[in-house]
Amino acid sequence: MALLRESIGSVSLVRQGEHKFYSLTMPTDILTKCCFVISRDEDPIVGFQRELDEKRAKEIAAYIDSGFTIPSSIVLSAQDGAELLYDSKKKSISFNIIPKAFLIIDGQHRVYGFMFAKTAFRIPVVIYDGLSKRDETRLFIDINSKQKGVPPELLLDIKKLAEYETSEEERLRQVYDSFINESDSCFSNRLSPAKKVKGKISRSVFNTAVKPLIKIFGSKTESEIYEILNVYFTAFDEAILRKHNLHEQLYNTTIFKSICGFLPIAASKVKDKSGAIYTIDNFYSVLEVIGDRIKKSRIESPGGSYKPLIDYYESLLKSDFTL
Repeated sequence: MALLRESIGSVSLVRQGEHKFYSLTMPTDILTKCCFVISRDEDPIVGFQRELDEKRAKEIAAYIDSGFTIPSSIVLSAQDGAELLYDSKKKSISFNIIPKAFLIIDGQHRVYGFMFAKTAFRIPVVIYDGLSKRDETRLFIDINSKQKGVPPELLLDIKKLAEYETSEEERLRQVYDSFINESDSCFSNRLSPAKKVKGKISRSVFNTAVKPLIKIFGSKTESEIYEILNVYFTAFDEAILRKHNLHEQLYNTTIFKSICGFLPIAASKVKDKSGAIYTIDNFYSVLEVIGDRIKKSRIESPGGSYKPLIDYYESLLKSDFTL
């Protein structure tokens, strides 16, 4: 029985070095019938792809069915069974519709997502022809190692423009922006909203550290949250860090996360001692005990985990503490 073939027009032939590829758009229902991947688990000898994640594919399908677009190209390598032919006069290609016509080099989860999606449409595709297994593997490595992703700090910074923010992200953004804009901010000129900068606190680090506190703040406004955090950070800096000439460690990611994580404990001590009046002086009166007892080396070399530091701060508050 003769194989079914598909013909697609409006194809551009591109030559780069020793290789050539075709740039075109392909209907998703055809694409999903003709593509395959080989994972390392399926074939440890010739496989080089990642294991397919069904959950991720279904998330892509839901994204597509919600009316959003995916403009980036799927990168394929034509296999012998495809019997790919290019017609230079018609600017078209034809190929056999078989399950292993094209090996997916890049975009396997997008193709997998198209299988789950209810919506069918045309998508950009790049098809390499005549690649060896070595070439396919090298292309996979190059695509996945040389492309640089967008920094999470930038994505967070522009989510408001895209109207993608969750209510929690919106609150965190407003609090972070208060630390940028308010004249009494303890982080004046030491924040970096859109990228990582040494010696500054990025929006991404701030969100990760402060996010667990949002529920604790309950119905407090963003302005009230800023006020409490600002006096707390100021008191921690003065009572502990500056006392040991370690102010710059306030901008160390591990230290900053530990300071945020310790806030509920410090606030509880303040409430017991002075009522729910969160001022610099009241926080200082609690934190100075830690400043007197802390080992400088624990702050100078905090390591990568912040939770042991929280436990350490708490242990220094115990009345039966002895050196």
